[in-house]
Amino acid sequence: MSGRARLLLFAAGSAVFVYLISRIGVRVLIDDARATGWMFVPIVLLYGVAYACNAGAWALVMAGEPRHPPYGRVYVFTVAGFALNFVTPMVNVGGEPYRMAAVAPWLGIRRAAGAVILHNVLRGLSFLLSWLTALGLAFFMLPGTPVIRVGLTIATLVLLALTGLLFSGHRQGALEKTLNLLHRIPVLRRVGRAIEPRREVLVQVDTQIADFYHRHPQRFAAALALEYLSRVIYMSEYYLIGLSIGISLSYFQGYMVGNLSSLFQNLLFFIPYEVGSKEASLYVLFDMLHFDPQLGFYTAIVTRLRDLVWIGIGLLLVWSTGQRAASPRPETLP
Repeated sequence: MSGRARLLLFAAGSAVFVYLISRIGVRVLIDDARATGWMFVPIVLLYGVAYACNAGAWALVMAGEPRHPPYGRVYVFTVAGFALNFVTPMVNVGGEPYRMAAVAPWLGIRRAAGAVILHNVLRGLSFLLSWLTALGLAFFMLPGTPVIRVGLTIATLVLLALTGLLFSGHRQGALEKTLNLLHRIPVLRRVGRAIEPRREVLVQVDTQIADFYHRHPQRFAAALALEYLSRVIYMSEYYLIGLSIGISLSYFQGYMVGNLSSLFQNLLFFIPYEVGSKEASLYVLFDMLHFDPQLGFYTAIVTRLRDLVWIGIGLLLVWSTGQRAASPRPETLP
């Protein structure tokens, strides 16, 4: 996507953001912020617990290696990697090269790449399962109009198909198949040719991913469960935000709202920093649940403030890990 297109998308999202602020009023948002008060502390800490689950899942992926980083370092690398993803909008890949490089002194470059890819696959599966859970709740919680029912049904069928596809690719190894597919698609052949010299590496990573699924099914299930648990914990912040401003938003309503908003934001992944998409989705979802929709917008503001806190923490950890880098292994290849 060109720089001009990114700028236009960012401007469009910013316009939605500014419109919603003007519609609600700055004074109302300030009053709601005062209502949240000290509750912002557990909201921030809650995210640290969710990161602990993410780090635990990644640690399980690497647990079978002859040498792997201790959990404390894995936690630091996880938080730092997510912070870098936040500050690289559009593609959210800034943290992945960092995480690969961070664990390479223990695993070697290729197996480090495989561990990061495998963890991302597990995260993708956990997102799909969380969205499917939220869609199931939406059938009971959202208005039962024909349009909403049809939309929920289509979304559920698509996500079920994607989940099956991802499980299949995880079992069989999909990276080399993806490369072969790139060569067959005219507009993507140039990308395929650029990646072709790395085919051997992709095959090795495919083997690493498939071996983890077939040889260690219990670790696979535990890692996926931890990733799903991270989503369960993360969605508690919507309940806490509702509690802080005096609305009766149940945990399950918050879980549904948070995940459906996440699904909507991922569909509009090309909007930098999700500007406008998060606010608009929460505004609409709160309205559909018969809450004041302006509180949905305020909820988005609180989650963005929480993001900023953890981005700051993560970037500090990036700096600190650079200062205290692990000693490299004599052999960098597996």
